[in-house]
Amino acid sequence: MSKLRASFLILLFVFISNSQAQQSAETKREIWPEFDVFFPVRDQFRLMLSVGSEKASESRDGLEAQVSAYLDYFLKNRVTLRAGYRYGFSLDASEPFHEHRVSTDQSFHKPLPRDFVFSDRNRQEFRWVNGDFSLRFRNRVMLEKTFTINTRSVVPYSSTEIFYDSRFSTFNRLRVIAGAEFHFKRRDVWLLNVRRQQILNLYYLWQRDSRSQSKNLHAVGITFEVHY
Repeated sequence: MSKLRASFLILLFVFISNSQAQQSAETKREIWPEFDVFFPVRDQFRLMLSVGSEKASESRDGLEAQVSAYLDYFLKNRVTLRAGYRYGFSLDASEPFHEHRVSTDQSFHKPLPRDFVFSDRNRQEFRWVNGDFSLRFRNRVMLEKTFTINTRSVVPYSSTEIFYDSRFSTFNRLRVIAGAEFHFKRRDVWLLNVRRQQILNLYYLWQRDSRSQSKNLHAVGITFEVHY
């Protein structure tokens, strides 16, 4: 784990140094709504269906939407594996865009003292953007802490994620998120496979992309989750 964190920090330093050397560019501000539904499939499997929208992630200036389906597998309460498919498309007829994306995740969770949890997620994305195939590799580290208030829980968290895109053969994107999950029922920090729960996730996102027309992105995310 220590070697992984050291490698991540080196990559983060290189990315920031390269970004600061580039000329300042336009900044985007957006709101990202999302709705997720989770269905248990036996004890160790879970199906997730998701729909959301954002603006100009791959198109030049259009509003985009995404629909996704993922299958999660929970291994030994510390590891989560995910595989899924996402279809993204433009809602602006003047700027057509479509993306087919197959992704695989490997998430490692480590409970820490005082109800903290550290997570490290690796993701591989196989993408067909307007018919052109590319690969993207992402690594995200996250730290969260659970606070229980009567019969409900609040989970503030922060994460940092770095992206490698085969289209540019470089680490082109850095994403930092700070937010909080509001659980309608008490949350057990050891329980990764959440059941019979509703969660409101509010977060702020800052992103720097050296290959995007708008280098900086500020977004407010609102995600509502329903777990059966």
